[in-house]
Amino acid sequence: MRYRRISYRFSEVMTGTRVRLLGDPWAVLPRMVIARPQWRPAADLYEMPDAFIVKVELPGVSEDQIDITVYEDALVVEGARHCESPGNARYHGAEIRYGPFRLEVALPSAIDRDRVTARYEGGFLCASLPKIDRSRL
Repeated sequence: MRYRRISYRFSEVMTGTRVRLLGDPWAVLPRMVIARPQWRPAADLYEMPDAFIVKVELPGVSEDQIDITVYEDALVVEGARHCESPGNARYHGAEIRYGPFRLEVALPSAIDRDRVTARYEGGFLCASLPKIDRSRL
């Protein structure tokens, strides 16, 4: 599992995108690009008195295929799940999602990025994002 801390807000990255469409009368307005070739795993975000917890369902993903990026206002989990089926198989149903995935979780308030921890067990990634202790500021 790879882990990165970014010193700017995730929303600054996303809102800076401008898209110009042919014949679009509102071409000067910023737009968000929503072309995502990857899938989004199921996740829970809940709050404890001292931290936010993000639990992501990732069965069949090896730990070395998971990247975690912590922004000031978001957690981004990326990676890939690979299909290991026989090459000559003929599928009659396919509901499991394979390939690259990306999960973006907006955080309700500031966190202490230096104390973030994550563990991967039993197909679940669990990240603990401690809240900033305002009494120390």
